[in-house]
Amino acid sequence: CMAERLKDKLLDEEKIVDMVVGPDAYKDLPNLIKEVDSGRDAVNVILSKDETYGDIAPVRLNTNGVTAFVSITRGCDNMCTFCVVPFTRGRERSRDPQSILAEIQELSQKGFKEITLLG
Repeated sequence: CMAERLKDKLLDEEKIVDMVVGPDAYKDLPNLIKEVDSGRDAVNVILSKDETYGDIAPVRLNTNGVTAFVSITRGCDNMCTFCVVPFTRGRERSRDPQSILAEIQELSQKGFKEITLLG
């Protein structure tokens, strides 16, 4: 991810940030903020092999109120020569089916009529 690639430049060379956080480190944010509050730089850019973001409800902006998209997997096991997904998002892992159904149920209750599963 971009945070992993540029962490040294941002922290050491440019000295423009106190914290560099990759997308899989969102649960570690309270600890990272404590580090910064204590005067230390904080870094967590570790790619999780099992994080699916299944417990995070996406924010839907500029929606038509009819169509919604639900991610059911993250990462990819294919190693296509033109694609960086396996390297930036890791191996494929599926969300828990119950979290997918709960998200779809919530969308239905909000009036969405068409749900596209993304995988």
